[in-house]
Amino acid sequence: MRYLQLVLLLCLALLTSCGAQKVAVKYADSYIERQVEKRLPLYDSQEATLSKDIDLFLNEHKEEVRKIIPLLDKVSLEDPKSLDEYYPKFINAYLDIARDFSKLLARHMSTFDEKQIKEFLKKMREENNDIFLKDRSERRARIEKRVESILGSLTKKQKEILKDHGKTFDAQIVTRSERRSRLHTDFKNILEQEISRESKENLIFEKFVDYQKEALTNSKNLEIAKAFIPTLEPNQKRSLRTRMTELEEILNYFVETTY
Repeated sequence: MRYLQLVLLLCLALLTSCGAQKVAVKYADSYIERQVEKRLPLYDSQEATLSKDIDLFLNEHKEEVRKIIPLLDKVSLEDPKSLDEYYPKFINAYLDIARDFSKLLARHMSTFDEKQIKEFLKKMREENNDIFLKDRSERRARIEKRVESILGSLTKKQKEILKDHGKTFDAQIVTRSERRSRLHTDFKNILEQEISRESKENLIFEKFVDYQKEALTNSKNLEIAKAFIPTLEPNQKRSLRTRMTELEEILNYFVETTY
């Protein structure tokens, strides 16, 4: 689900400046809370508990984030095979963090009453439809723009790589929508069962974990990244390495921040 990706702090590398990144990190708890509340129809008392839970979550997971930092220096911009070694380590770090965040979400979802269940499922349906109906060409253009924001102007060869993988990007939307639909059906079945709150929490958590593992089995993005490395020009390598250095600084700033 989209808000699970909020715990992947690597997305902060796409922000425009170091100052903006630090502001984002400083108020990460408030941002994550707002995004979760958009999707979980919580009552005021539940929102207060959620806020405390998110602060606790962020403070307790700094060691996992700390482990990511040295990996950034080890990724070679000369050898695509280095991604084969370090990409799984990034994924495992993400899964460890996402697993615990899923536990937090499952705990809150398990308390839903009938009104909340109905509203929650409606929101998830609408969000999934939005994903599926997004214009494919617009998404491809957005991906190219995102890559350009990191590397600078793309070469003809690099644009061809993105174009050649256009169908892959399109297929990812369909796969993602189908996977989310199955997850929502599972949630509906669990939430409507006459079982204890603890049982609901455990079942929801299991479905979250299965979803995350399935979502990360796709190796296409890794293949695209490996195809890009041999095409990188000196200025692009400098730009990418600068971004990675900035990201290290931001992750260190997160580790030092108390929520």
